[in-house]
Order: sequence, then structure tokens, then C-alpha cells
Amino acid sequence: MIGANLQFPPGFRFHPTDEELVAHYLCRKCASLPLAVPIIAEIDLYKFDPWELPGLASYGEKEWYFFTPRDRKYPNGSRPNRAAGSGYWKATGADKPVGLPKPVAIKKALVFYTGKAPKGEKTNWIMHEYRLADVDRSARKKNSLRLDDWVLCRIYKKKGGEPERKPAGSKFLRTNPNPNPNPHELEIKPEMFAHVPPPGTNDMFYFDTSDSLPRLHAESSCSEHVLSPGFASEAREAESQLRWGVPDNNADATASDFGFADPFQDILMYLQKPF
Repeated sequence: MIGANLQFPPGFRFHPTDEELVAHYLCRKCASLPLAVPIIAEIDLYKFDPWELPGLASYGEKEWYFFTPRDRKYPNGSRPNRAAGSGYWKATGADKPVGLPKPVAIKKALVFYTGKAPKGEKTNWIMHEYRLADVDRSARKKNSLRLDDWVLCRIYKKKGGEPERKPAGSKFLRTNPNPNPNPHELEIKPEMFAHVPPPGTNDMFYFDTSDSLPRLHAESSCSEHVLSPGFASEAREAESQLRWGVPDNNADATASDFGFADPFQDILMYLQKPF
């Protein structure tokens, strides 16, 4: 930093208003009068990119001040040349007069773009340029490009970046809020007849034939399970002869002799199959 040797009292901050910048710094500089403190550096601002300027300033932490000359874009015109470094400064908004009742200076806001106009890329670097009002800016010498000997500039970088982009796709597309669910948290649907106890327990089952379809009753549970109609006729014939848990040796022997399986075993096998 150019002004690293400057000594300031503790707690010193340089935050002048627009009127103070014009009255105590710009007007005195243009009149070749000395400044109270050389806190504003003198450079050719348009030879640098804005991110190089903080290292060339005499003082500043978040904003930096410079005196700089301003040139014409064309020899016979009054339009300033805004090309600078790897891009250019582009004016934004309306000019603001500084000073009452009669304006002493004009304040202009500019934004830095990288690349070539008019397709440059906008950056967050901002410049406030202060120039004297009511000054004769006609060409002093033939083919001279000098427009102003001195203008005062404040440089700072605006916070924030590019706006957040919305995800591509339809606005009606819904994404899964939990793409990787915990397998232990998955919903487990109850299986049919899940509460039927396995074989070998002491529960006794019997069939109620009061309805058109047989219902399986468990003495240890109040739940009911409706069987398929195919078992209706077999259940009615079997109820009068057999109960689960009451062995019938003659029936088993007769069934095994003729090669037929016990119908109750078929029913139990059907109940134990997963659905």
C-alpha cells in the first residue's frame, strides 16, 4: 500500500460525505492547493483492473479513494474513455449533483465489466466518480485527449454474488425428501393371519358353522379369520367328528390306508403359507 507510512491516531476512520469529499479534497486538488493529509493516492485509474486498486491506495479497508485524470474517447468529443484494464466501466443510474444551493460537483456511479463492450461480464466492483460542475472541457490543445486533470473516485466491492439458480425440470416434479431411508424405519405391513400361533401350542381351534362361511376361532384370541368358500363343505363334515388337539387313531389309519392326506393338515398348511 502506498500510504503505509502514514500515521493516524487510534480509532481513525476515513468516511467522508459527498460534500466533504468535494469541498475539502476535490476542489482543493483541482486548485493545486495542499490537502490536510495526503490520504488519497494519485494514479491513472483506467490502467488497472479494480481488484488491483486496493494495493495501490494510500488508505482504506473496504473502500478506497483515488485522484485520477480522465481522457476523451474521441479527440473532438466530450465522451470519456471508460476502458480500463481487462474490461470497462459502465455508467448506471442518474447523475447526482453535490452541493447546495448551486451544485459544485457531479457524482456518477459506474460498474466494472470484464471483456469487451457491449458483451462484457458484470462484476461486483463499483466506482463513484466525482467531477467538478460548470467546467470548460473543450480541447485545450489540438488532438489532446485530456478531458479532466483530476476527478475523485471511490472504489468498493459490493457484497453478494450471482443469483441462485433454480433446479432444472418441471415445477411439478417432486423429489424424494429422504432418498436413502433407514431400512429399520421402513413400514412393515402386517401379514395375513400373522397372529395365528405356530403348531405345537396349547391353543385349541374349532370351526363355527353358524354362518354360510366357516370361521376359525382361537380360544386364546378374539380375532376371526374367514376361510375361502372351498373349505366350507369339508369343514362342516369334519366338525362333527374331529377337533384339533383330540387325536382320532381310526381316522388317521383310515386316511393313511387309502392314501389320502388328513384334510386338517391341508387347512393348517394353507394357513401357514405367506400371502
